[in-house]
Amino acid sequence: RIGFLCHIKLLTVRLVLKEWQFSDGSHSLNNYHLSLRQSINGTSTVLARTGRKINITVVEGKDLVAKEKSGKCDPYVKLQYGKVLQKTKSMHASNPIWNQKLEFDEIGGDEYLKIKCYNEDTFSDDHIGCARVNLEGLVEGSIRDVWVPLEKVNSGELRLQIEAVRFDDFDGSRGSTTGLVSGWIELVLIEAKDLVAADLRGTSDPYVRAQYGNLKKRTKVIYKTLNPQWNQTLEFPDDGSPLVLYVKDHNALLPTSSIGDCVVEYQRLPPNQRSDKWIPLQGVKRGEIHIQITRRVPEIQKKSSLDSEPSLTRAHRISGQMKQTLVKFQSLIEDGNLEELSAALSEIESFEDMQEEYMIQLETEQMLLINKITELGQEVLSSSPSLSRMSSDN
Repeated sequence: RIGFLCHIKLLTVRLVLKEWQFSDGSHSLNNYHLSLRQSINGTSTVLARTGRKINITVVEGKDLVAKEKSGKCDPYVKLQYGKVLQKTKSMHASNPIWNQKLEFDEIGGDEYLKIKCYNEDTFSDDHIGCARVNLEGLVEGSIRDVWVPLEKVNSGELRLQIEAVRFDDFDGSRGSTTGLVSGWIELVLIEAKDLVAADLRGTSDPYVRAQYGNLKKRTKVIYKTLNPQWNQTLEFPDDGSPLVLYVKDHNALLPTSSIGDCVVEYQRLPPNQRSDKWIPLQGVKRGEIHIQITRRVPEIQKKSSLDSEPSLTRAHRISGQMKQTLVKFQSLIEDGNLEELSAALSEIESFEDMQEEYMIQLETEQMLLINKITELGQEVLSSSPSLSRMSSDN
């Protein structure tokens, strides 16, 4: 049996790993063991810089927890990014205004900012909340303005303004240049866990709306759960646009309510290499979403989604399914069946998204085919002197 002291020491180690296990967006401890072996062998474990700085302005706070005895509130904030720790000055209000800018060097592979808020005291500062902010997908020249709810306390929020600024001629992998399509983004929305409840019965009807630049797509609705499983793939032509996921609670009669959002970083991914990650949702007390994302940059080849059946057959199938659902929808309206009516409406929206997705796939394949034909034509001209001369004469 493990002794009492050994048991306490083991518990302490687990708490430290829990703090850092999301640094690469996964739940695996493999990266920790790899870093440990590198330290033993004398290899540096410092993560590579990207050539950008992240400016974080701690703007203000509201409804922060006051001291138990005196009722005073003298809060300050600590920000930790990678191994760098910085703090704000102390204020004297439960709704303080700092407007204090803190600067960090952006590092690859660690996209999370850790926040801890304290109440300054003479002998020992009181912990009055913590949070974690996802820094993926920051776009240069655009300020992300967010209110972050503090966890492990009854009340309290912090307002941050976050901006990425390039400060040197770093030539690392930046992904595609906006406006130049070189393939497509394959996003697999697998599941989510521990979502906030949006309904009075203590559950939600969650779905995901993915926004890529000006394009919007959505998943199916999973009813009455806080741990939905979608297992649904969405695709977008890769033009380097920001990718934002909005998790929403479906409601057939009232406006949908937000149960969290996040930005997905993909621009630095190597081509055709899948990234599997859990991403914490922002703007809510809890919740994470599990995704897989790949930057597809193929040679000229057909994707399985287009190979599975001829284009004309698939178009007729989608059209037929939509007509059947519309007939069913009309019947449910006449019967006044609200519950099934909501499901049918969601099904119609899914068919519309399916049609939009299919058209984007066709347009992407057409562009890739034209590019490949152009490349082959140039190769033929360069390999045949007579054809090259004829081309130059014309």
